[in-house]
Amino acid sequence: MLKITAVCDEAQGCPLYTKGSKLDFTPTPPTVMGLDGVPVCSIAVEPLQKAGGRISGGEDPAGLARTYCGGCPGGKAWWSFQPVMKETESTLSPAAAQFILNSISKMKIFSGVHVTKLMRIVRLIKGTRVPSGRAIVQRGKPGEGFFIVLEGDCEVVQQEENGRESVLVTLPPGECFGEMSLITGEPVSATVRAKDDATVLVISKDNFHAMLGIAPEVAITLARILAGRLTNTSRRVLDELRKGMKGRLDLISPAELIQAMNVNSQTGMLLVENADKSMTIYLHDGQIHEVQMGDKSGEEAFYEFLSWAKGQFQFEPVRKEQPQKQMHMDTVGLLLEGMRRVDEFKQTGVWRKN
Repeated sequence: MLKITAVCDEAQGCPLYTKGSKLDFTPTPPTVMGLDGVPVCSIAVEPLQKAGGRISGGEDPAGLARTYCGGCPGGKAWWSFQPVMKETESTLSPAAAQFILNSISKMKIFSGVHVTKLMRIVRLIKGTRVPSGRAIVQRGKPGEGFFIVLEGDCEVVQQEENGRESVLVTLPPGECFGEMSLITGEPVSATVRAKDDATVLVISKDNFHAMLGIAPEVAITLARILAGRLTNTSRRVLDELRKGMKGRLDLISPAELIQAMNVNSQTGMLLVENADKSMTIYLHDGQIHEVQMGDKSGEEAFYEFLSWAKGQFQFEPVRKEQPQKQMHMDTVGLLLEGMRRVDEFKQTGVWRKN
């Protein structure tokens, strides 16, 4: 049976829970446990346990997002659910350890790692069986681990504007995913699900850093893999930009979009709309020169743009003869400072001004 983790998405005046609080529900025997010292609320247990039972019966967790706790005079909270697949025992049998050792020694992620280091890494790994169609990581959720496909295929999917899903890439045995959110601390950028019944090796967030301590050379291999992915993404974005690209910010973040335009030295006007706000950004050879949003302009307007999670954009490849230079930093510097401010805003709820 599955173990279900309930994650608090929003809390209003709740004395027990805040956003990110977690409760573990195990169906057999029926038990509930708060994670990281989180207490268990007797009022919330019943509706959350019912939702967990429906997920254990095969219902899609996405359909039960924002389950209401029931509320009390103290406050209320809404929850989503993450099924945790049954894992191998934490202490592997000699046969299982040898099987995993033989498997990972042939994978490119562990290429060049000495067998003595691999034997230590094996102790950090757990195995998970994932039924066909089930999500292993979900876009927008916190990164929980580093995953390596052992058997079967997994696929990276995105949701189109019409609600349909499209497959970006298929990951065969030996491919890995989940490392980016562990390295950056950002939420997972794409949903990955099992295409067929699959076996996935899992290294938890804490054990991921322990693995890099055992074998620092793995970090170099990961950097090469990530560089290859960024190159492919930039190439795809560049091809679209040359056509006069249109798109959505929930499919490519503002920072990724600007980075791709900077790397590829694009010149033109980026037009962005988000609800009742509209913005124009002019880039010259990949460098941001002008940003205008209503009566706000320059760096402050650009930093606010980086915080947008939704919106429509269009790029027009035009060239101004004498563009106004509003920025005091280059594009990379603006991205670094902007992302720092966005992270600060997410933590404090206060947008810092210059």
